Amino acid sequence: MSSIIIKQAEPKDYPAIIELQNTNTPDQLTEEERKQGFVVSSMTEQTLDGINKNLGVLVAVENDELAGFVCLATTNPAPVHPIVKAMYESFPNQIFDGKKLTDYRVFIYSSVLINSRWRGKGILKKLFTAVKDFTEKGYDLGTAFINDKNPHSLAVHIKGLGMTALKPFNYKEETFQLVVFPV
Repeated sequence: MSSIIIKQAEPKDYPAIIELQNTNTPDQLTEEERKQGFVVSSMTEQTLDGINKNLGVLVAVENDELAGFVCLATTNPAPVHPIVKAMYESFPNQIFDGKKLTDYRVFIYSSVLINSRWRGKGILKKLFTAVKDFTEKGYDLGTAFINDKNPHSLAVHIKGLGMTALKPFNYKEETFQLVVFPV
């Protein structure tokens, strides 16, 4: 485990990231597997490259094998993914530490996944520490959304990482929890 390296993704990392992402969407998982967490949508290399060039994609790698990743995005330009856009549009009505989210320099902590073989080994905490280090100079807060149907992820991010839940928001027929963390 000591050989885990956290770094910004390179194009050679994209196929493994996309494979991990696409195999962890709700439609690809059994009901039992969904209880361990999932991501809301799949990605293409073009989408991933756009995210990486926007703010960044951090990967956890061990012996050239992808252990996990997290996507980070700015709010300028405004998000185009429908759920991220709905979250962003809720910012004027979201209060953290007595201020509206729009009064902070905010980035979006988006898709985060740990390969099942590395779960429970501290990879998420290493990635989270790297996210804070990566963003500390340009941002005050990270924001993320978690589908209400994903209580495992919500618990991991609130209890495990210390994020703060704000007011939920809706997209279509689903409710999402908005969580934030200072960097």
